[in-house]
Order: sequence, then structure tokens, then C-alpha cells
Amino acid sequence: MKHKKVELTELFYDLVYVYAISQVTSLIHHVHHGIVGPYAFFTFFIGLMIFINSWMVQTVFTNRFGSNSLTNILFMFAQMACLLVSSTAITGDWSSDFPLFILPVALISFILLLQYVAEYFKTDNPADRHFIKQFFYILGLRSAVLFLAGWLPYRIGLLVGASGIVVTWLLPSVLTAPKKRVMQEAVTPLNFPHLIERLSLLIIITFGEMLIGIAPYFGRSRLSLDSFLIFLIVTNLFMIYIVEMDHMIDLHKTGVSGNGAIYYHYPILFGLSFVTVSLGFLGEQEASNGFALLLLYLGILLLLGALFLHNIYNKKTHRFNKRFCLQTLCLLASGFAVSLFFLASAGSLIMIAFLTTLLLMIYFVGFNLKRQS
Repeated sequence: MKHKKVELTELFYDLVYVYAISQVTSLIHHVHHGIVGPYAFFTFFIGLMIFINSWMVQTVFTNRFGSNSLTNILFMFAQMACLLVSSTAITGDWSSDFPLFILPVALISFILLLQYVAEYFKTDNPADRHFIKQFFYILGLRSAVLFLAGWLPYRIGLLVGASGIVVTWLLPSVLTAPKKRVMQEAVTPLNFPHLIERLSLLIIITFGEMLIGIAPYFGRSRLSLDSFLIFLIVTNLFMIYIVEMDHMIDLHKTGVSGNGAIYYHYPILFGLSFVTVSLGFLGEQEASNGFALLLLYLGILLLLGALFLHNIYNKKTHRFNKRFCLQTLCLLASGFAVSLFFLASAGSLIMIAFLTTLLLMIYFVGFNLKRQS
């Protein structure tokens, strides 16, 4: 399949979404009695799901039908303006600003719906029209539910909005595959190289946000060995992701829908958010070192697990085997277990995390180099 160029307007679009993701992550930056409460995690989960899902739907449209036309650019700019309003409304106390958060998101869904409607009347391909119709149901339902949630009392509206997001998050995997063989052969195929590049660029920009998150460690009052070890933890995780996505994925693979790659990047984004927050917590007097440690290793586990799931897209020579996966997880578990003996020392926890991620990175790089030879 011919590689579809990622346009600069797409990268501009991604920047706003990464800002939105960082704003949602701020919901779990505040601790009470040393930990982040369950309700904060729930609102973080819903907010992140909403933003990522909106990004994914636009990305699928751009991948299959989008061109760098003025019409599509204007649609994207309209979404970006709504997103800035929504993400700015995210605060520690979400209840007062919830309508200002959810209504612009509902408008984003409606704009996406209009984009698909415009493409429906533009194309003459019956299979493409069949595919687009599925998004009429998905985006129509999501727009209606989110608009309704914005006018309901906060806690009820949050539950209604959450239910709508979860349902419409699952619908693409159920509805978007054409049921008839003739349609499957005729439908505009998903451009797999373009999809992988878009997903990778979003994650790379997210790593950039992680660097901004750890920047305070490099201030005059906090600069120390820990500062550089934390930076190296981030770079180790970055290298692990790049080795899989840039060197092991078979971009010329045919007969794949790409839905898996989309869904597998949800835990990656959740995991990176957890790592960002946990690195900020380590050493803080208000935060429990045990809680920060748990959040850090959970984030790394989500990253590794999602990368293992991408195994179905790997080159035949670069398929992960059970032994590799088990050894990698055992290495992560060992780092976590050793850390439990040093909970009183944030510096020791950072050193162990650095060594653990370094060994994981070396293990991934070595696996790739061995399979290439």
C-alpha cells in the first residue's frame, strides 16, 4: 500500500490534543492523605477517553477519506477551537465547569458527524457509503448523549456522558467492518502506514509533554542526580516504544483493519499519564512513595502490555514469543518488588526505576538487533 503523507495540519491538530490530554492528567496530580482518590481517577478516565476517542475518529476519517483540502482544514480548526474551550475548563473541582467541558466536546462530535455527512454525499462508492453510515450512528448517538449530559446535574450528567462514551467507544469495532465480501473488497482501505505514523507522532508529542512535566527537577533548587535519572527513565521508555513501532511493525502488512492498533494505544496513553504523574510525586512530602511507586509501575505495565498486543502487526521475523514477554514482565515485577524494600527513600526508588527501565530498553533493543541479523 502506498504511504499516505502526514500533513502539517494533522500535526498542528495533534498538538492541541496533547495539550488537552495534559490538562486531563492534571486531575490526578492532587493527593489527599498521600494518594489520589478513586473519584479523581474516574473523572480522569472519562475525560481522557473522551479526548482520545475524538482524536481517533478524526484520524480514521483523515486516513480513509481526508485530503489536505480547505474544507477539511476548516473542520479541524473548528474542532481545535472547541477543544481549547473544553480543556481549559478542566479543574480540580470539575463540578462547576462541567457544562463548559462537556458541551464543546459534544460540538466536536457534531462537527465530526458533519464531516462524515459531507463525505457521504461526495462519494459514489457504495461500500464507502456503507462504512460512513456506521459513523452516522456512532457520532449521532455520542453527540446527543453528550449534549444531554451537559444540561443534567453534574453527577448524573457525568454518568450519562460516561455511559455514552463507553458505548460509542466500543461501536467502531462492531459496526465498521463491511459485512458483505463485495463491500469489503470495494471499500476504501485504511492506510496502515499512515495510521501507524499518526499514532506514533501523537505518542512522541506526549513524551514531549512528559519532559515538560519533569522539567521542575532541573531547577536550581532541585537539580541533582535524581533529575538526570528521571530524564533517563523517560528516554528509556521512549526507546522501548520506538523500537517496537518504528522497527518491528510491518508497515506493508495487508488484510488488517488497523482497529487493533487504535485500541491498543489507549492503554499506552493512560500508562504514560500515570508515569508522568508518578515521577512528579516521587519525593513530594504530600504524596505517598508507595502510591507513586504503584502508579509508576502500573504505567510501565500498561505500555509494555499494549506493545505486546501489537505483536500481530510485527514482521514475521520480529514476533514476540512467550518467553520474551514473560522475561520482560518478570524483570518489571522484580524492579517493583525490590523497590518495596526502599519505600522510605525516593532517591532509591528513582535509581531502581532507572535500572529497571534501562534493562527493559536493552532487552527490547537486543531482541530487535538479534532478529535483524
